[in-house]
Parts: sequence; structure tokens; C-alpha cells
Amino acid sequence: MHAMKLSQFCLLSLLWSCGSESGKPGSADDSVGLGADVSERLSDGEARAGVVRSSDALFGGASAEGALGDFKLYNSKVQFIIQDIREGDYYEALGGSMIDADIVRPVGVPGRDAIDESLVMGGFGLICDPTSITVVADGSDGQAAVVRVEGVGTPMTLVTGVLESDALVTSHSLDIRTDYILAPDSHLVELVTTVTWRDEPHMVQMGDIFIVGMEVVDSFMPGRGLDDGAEAATGEWVGAMGHSAEVALAMFSTGDAFSGGNLSALLSEIGPILVLLQPTVELSDGETNTFRRLLGVGPALSTLTDEWHLRQGHTTTTVGGVVTANDAPLPGARVHLMDGEAFETVALTDRDGRWSAQVTAESPLAVASGRGHAEWVDLPPGAGWVAPYSAPEVAAFTLDTLVDGAEPIPFAEGYGVSEAIEASSATAHALTAPGTLSVSISDGGPAVVRVDFADGDPVTTNPAVVPGRPGGAAVVGYVRDGSIDIPVEPGEYTVTVHRGLRHEAYEEEVFIQTGVATSVVADLPLAVEPSGFLTLDPHSHASPSVDGKIGMAHRMVTMAANGVQVHIGTDHDHVADYRPLLEPLGLEEVLTSVVADEASPVLRGHTNIFPVSLMGEEPNQGAPRWWEGITDTTSWFADIRAWAGPDAIIQLNHPAGLTGMLGAASYSLAEGAVRKPDHFAEDFQAMEVLNDGRYGAALELYLDLIGRGYSVTPTGVSDSHSYRGGLGSNLTWAPVGVDAPASLTDAALARAIREGQTIVSQGPFLDVRVDGTWAPGLTFTGAKLLDVSIVAPSYVQVDTLVLLENGIEVDRVETSTDASFALSPLEDAHYVVMASGSNPMWPVYDETPWAMAAAIKIDVEGDGWEPPLPPLGMGR
Repeated sequence: MHAMKLSQFCLLSLLWSCGSESGKPGSADDSVGLGADVSERLSDGEARAGVVRSSDALFGGASAEGALGDFKLYNSKVQFIIQDIREGDYYEALGGSMIDADIVRPVGVPGRDAIDESLVMGGFGLICDPTSITVVADGSDGQAAVVRVEGVGTPMTLVTGVLESDALVTSHSLDIRTDYILAPDSHLVELVTTVTWRDEPHMVQMGDIFIVGMEVVDSFMPGRGLDDGAEAATGEWVGAMGHSAEVALAMFSTGDAFSGGNLSALLSEIGPILVLLQPTVELSDGETNTFRRLLGVGPALSTLTDEWHLRQGHTTTTVGGVVTANDAPLPGARVHLMDGEAFETVALTDRDGRWSAQVTAESPLAVASGRGHAEWVDLPPGAGWVAPYSAPEVAAFTLDTLVDGAEPIPFAEGYGVSEAIEASSATAHALTAPGTLSVSISDGGPAVVRVDFADGDPVTTNPAVVPGRPGGAAVVGYVRDGSIDIPVEPGEYTVTVHRGLRHEAYEEEVFIQTGVATSVVADLPLAVEPSGFLTLDPHSHASPSVDGKIGMAHRMVTMAANGVQVHIGTDHDHVADYRPLLEPLGLEEVLTSVVADEASPVLRGHTNIFPVSLMGEEPNQGAPRWWEGITDTTSWFADIRAWAGPDAIIQLNHPAGLTGMLGAASYSLAEGAVRKPDHFAEDFQAMEVLNDGRYGAALELYLDLIGRGYSVTPTGVSDSHSYRGGLGSNLTWAPVGVDAPASLTDAALARAIREGQTIVSQGPFLDVRVDGTWAPGLTFTGAKLLDVSIVAPSYVQVDTLVLLENGIEVDRVETSTDASFALSPLEDAHYVVMASGSNPMWPVYDETPWAMAAAIKIDVEGDGWEPPLPPLGMGR
């Protein structure tokens, strides 16, 4: 299962907000008014602050949420948005925090904001509830621009909601004031927070909490380098870099090192959340404590660390040089600076291949990297990052870039990694230029291109310098519109082109040479096409999920490339509409999307809700917020139903584990009961039986529920949070009555899932019939003969069919094609047929084939089907 994992720790982001003083809530101070016109572009030597009065002042990015009425702080280099006192779309909906950050980009270039959420903490679990936001200085005098947020401390609902206990955060009376100070020409905003304690003496630990879009950035920890965030962030600073050099972010201490504390572990139950704590202090009534830190955004981490070193008065040495490939300057290469094996910062080469940085090491080392993530998605150069909550004008512009592209940001990919060499003022790195693999699909459609080493990866690299190979391949590409050009390091490879489980695959051996284009033309014949069925993936994630590792546009392309026809946008606690992406991406004929939500309470289990309707101006489309309090699961499901409507499907996700409802309720197969009835609810219509290759425990629960009279539809899902993770190989076949994705309606989808006639598949399609009638999910009277046919592409090799009666195996046939089974029970019974194979579905997918049909019921006497098991017990 891929529910949110503790080990998936997020990196960087920043935080701000809060204070308490005078001022009219949601408006600027009377002496300054609305501040400067923040839609004007500035020159060097200028900084401004003011209220956003035009969408021209806003910018995009994967996490962009800025709106009219928010506050903007910017200069000629960087720009920030501070949320007005309004309800936001992310977890902590209070205003007064920094929600967007980016460098100032040329006109016509999309923004690259990566900050999902930021919070200022005035004590354990106590964040700022703002009462006023003030433009203290608009910058028109040539000095720094300053925005002040003032408020009072209030319990962080994410903290209390995780364990469903208000007692987890002790309520105290305190005021919080944060000044956001941006000087002209600076990449760093100074955050100055003053906490005034108005309660009994107490030990207080203040700090910042951040959620950053890890789908678009790599985290960086000083000393450790690129980091998956598995450990709490400690040290003087933390950072993040855009996957393809789009932006760099960092949060710096100006005094004591940051620590993570117990709060980091608690919040990791929700997802990758960064906690940066200050040293603990004791405060009495009326006493204050002020802490300072610097938030930076720039083109490279070295841009930010250079300025931080200067501000802090550190002793540094200037190093620099040039990176070339085949004697030509290489733009967009990363240069990792180290003190021995400890990483200091990362520079980025300019268009002339040159770089420079300030380092504190006496004998610094430098490693140049031009390999990249090696996952190519077929989007126009310079295409923007789509966000679920960006302002309408920003969203429209970003969608336009999915068609027309924009000025690309230089980034070296396919050039490999250098050895570490001594860094000086004239460091010279030479990398090997790639060749180009040009792949065309004969029918002009989407596809996956996997490029595997013929004899294994010849290079061993440090994961602190460059991300690991994607699934062991040299590179993977995702074709959107029939062709793709992929830079590939020189060498011998096996190229596999496929479109998932409905099509045959194509393989070819190639030899890639530097500077040479090698062409591959792939034919992908359709192998599986049952009339009236579409393939669904009823559980996947992208950037709206706190732990998503892929952008929204990238998700749609990867879905289509893997042959999935119906995408269901089940992001954690966020309702994102992917449908507007289909036409700009040119995917509307092969893919459709359904609006959905994965409600993800930590103690109640995760559930998908689909299809849901958009609710206009409601924050996060009005979705219920579990973190604001749950008393029992039945009432929680009632809240979901009231929001989603009577026809929506509630699906139990990864139901057997602690992040599934049945696991959370302590469902006991041996006892035929749930031991925690207050954690159980009956208003669900579907449940995952197959989740990214796992089905054993969930299958047992499904069979038990059917045997006790529950009507529940089995589904197969990827639960993918990234580019792979079961995508395409784990799916649901649903008889929706149409063959074209564009013809599918929400009503038809909901009806098909409720009727329960699905095939859950990790490989083959099963054609399962009684007297020529589709049988899964139906009830038949009297003894019947069940006919099963296996339909699959040639790389999916099934060798066994198994029949279960009331969950117990009663027949097994060794076959790769078809079989017939007699259904002749003495009493009413249910039957499930399963297919499996011993050989992996390589080279397309590495899992072995498995599939099942929804349960078929036999009513022996025709007097109404009687469950073979007693009703589910409630309690011990």
C-alpha cells in the first residue's frame, strides 16, 4: 500500500505568519493604505509591498494559491505572496502565512512556486490565527519593504486531528507578530517573529512548519546532499532544488541550528512535513521572545548560500569554473561543492557553462552532474506547472503553455556525472554529450519508452549527487502525441515501447552515439478490446497530495501512456480538477478524468470518494476536514455522504492495514466481527482488493464481507504517487457501456461501480459468462456452468485458473486460454474465479499476472440469496 509513509519526509519550505497588535483584519495600516502597486516590474535597487489588486501581480507554480486581496512582497529578483485573512485550500486554512514564492521571471514565462503551506509556531502546536496584516513599509523610499502579520496563538488542527485529541496541544494565551522584510536586490526575506506570552510560566519551543511540493523539487541537506527526507531536518539550513533547475529554495537560521523534535514524527503520519524548531525558552506572563531566520528563493542554491554567508559574516573562498561537453559549454549542469564527503551547496552553470560559489571548506571538491532524473515526459519546452488552486488568469496561462510552451530553463540531462576534483577559481569539468533516441508510435498515440542497459549500468553514482535510475532503467520516456526525443548516454540498450495491458509491446536493440539521433518506430497492436468496457485506475496521486511525487500534467500523460482510460483524481484531502488538462495535452480521445478525493484520517482509514461535483468558491470544493474533529466513523461517513451526494462511490482504500477502515476497526476474520465498532461504517460501495501488486489480505476481507451479505465492488488500483508505482499494471475493468473515454459520464461510472460487475486485473482481462451473459457481480438461480476466457497481450502469460466457493478453493485448471466450471452448490453460495501466471510480464511490467472477477452468487432455490456466513459482529 502507498498510503502516506513515515519515511517519505518532505524537505524545505518556509514559514511565516502571525502576530498581535492593532490593525484592521485583512487590510493594510491606514498610514500606508494598500501599499505599492505590486503589478509593476521593478528595477535593481527597488523593493515593494502591497495588496494584490490585479492578477498581473500573481504568478504560477505547482503550489500557487495567491489571490486578489493577498499581500505581495517583491523586488527585481524575487517575489512572495502572503495570504490575506481568508480561508485557504490547504490543511491549515488560516490566513497570514506565506503561500507562494518564486524568482521574478521574464514576461511570458510561467511561475515555479513550490510552497504548499507554511506556518509560524509560537509554542508546541500553537500557530498564528491572524487578526491583522499590515504594510509597514511599501519600499517606495528605496529601503526594505515590510509586511507585518499579527495574531494570537491557536491549536494547529493537524496536530490535534492526527490523534483525534484536543489534549495533545495545551491551549495557552499568546500573541504572535511576524515581520517579513525584503531589501532591494536580495534573494532572502528576513522573518522576524516576536512571541508575547500571556499565560502562566512555561517552557516554550517556537519554530516554523512547511510543506513543499516534492513533486517538483529535490531536497538538499547540508552535509548529506540530495536527501529523501527520511530524517528530521537539523542544522543551520535546509534547501530544495527544482527537478530540472526551475527554482531553488532555502531556509536559513541566523543563530542556533534548527531541530525537528517530536512534532516531526507526529506530522509525518500525514505526509512529508518539515518542522524547523528554535531552542526552548522559558516565558512568563508579559515576557517576549524574538527569533529570526531567512527564507530564500533563487535560480540555484549557491545564489542563496552566497548571500547567507555574506550576511552572517562567514569566512569563505570563491570557487568557480566551467563545465563543457565535447568542448562546448554546457548550460544547466549542477556543480556539487563538498568539504571532503560533506556537501556544502550546489551551483548551476549559466548559458556559457560557467559557475561560481562561496564555500567555507579549506580544500573544497566539486562534482559536475548532467544526468538529471532520467524521466522524460512529452510536454512542450518551458511548459508550466499546473496547480489546483491558482487564480483563474494564472491557471489559463499555465494551460496555454501546455500547448505552446514557453522560454525553456536550461538543464543538462543525459550527460552523466563527473568524478570529484579539487575546486578552484578555474575548475574545469568535462562531461560526455548524449545521443538522441527518437521514438515514433505508428498510430500517433501515447506510449511508455523504457531504455534498459544491455549489460547493466556501467556507472556507480552517489545518490547524494544524482537521483537513482528510474526503476533500474537508464531512462524512461512518456510519449503524449506519437513521438518523443530523449537524450541518452552513449552505449548499448534495449528499448521497450508499450501502452499498457491492452496492447502488444515493441522491443529493439539500439546503439546510442554522442551527437547522433537513433530512430525507433514502434507498432503497438491492440490486443484486448472488450466491448463496453473501459480501464480505470480508481486510486492515484499527483502534486495536490502532500506526498505526491509527480505533477498534474505529468500524471495525465503517464496515465495515457500506460493505456489507462479513466483517471480518478484521488489526491489526499484535496479536490483537484484534472479535466481542463485533457484538451491542451491532446489526450481527450484516449483519456478522461473524474473529480474525486481521498479522505485520509490517520486513525479511521483512507477512503476514496468519486465522482464529486465542484462547489465553486468553496475552499477545497467544500470537502469535509477530518482534522477538525471526528467522533466516530459512521458520522464521518455521513459527513462525506452529505458533501458528495447520494450517488457518489465511497471506496475503502488498502482496507486491511492501519490506513484502511477495516484495519482501523480491527476487523477479525476469526471472530467474524469488528472489535472497534466506532471505527467502522457500512456506507461503502467498493473496496480495493488489488493495490500495487498486493491482494492477499484485502481479498480475504472482500470474501468475508460478501459471505456476510455486504454488496461491495472489488477494485484494482495503482495507488501511484510517482511516475511508476503500479501505474498501468494494476487496474479495474468496468462495464460502463461505452468504448470511448470521452463518452463516459459520471452517472454511468457510478452506476457501473455500484452494480459490482468488475474485473480486477494485474495483467489479463477475464471474460466470465453464464449462458452467454456477463456474470461477475450477478446472482443466478440454480446450478450453472461458468465459462471463463483469458484475454491478454502476449507478454502476459497466464497458466492457472482457480475457482473459489465461499472463499475456499474448489477447482483448479492449468490453462492459458479458457475453462469451464460447474457452479452447483447444495446451498446458496458465492463464487470467485482468479487467474494467475508464474512468469513476470517483462519487459513491460515486472509483476506476475493475476486477476479476479467480482463475486458471482448462486441462489439455489430462487427464493432470495442467503449469505453463507452470519452477520458481521460489532464488538468483542
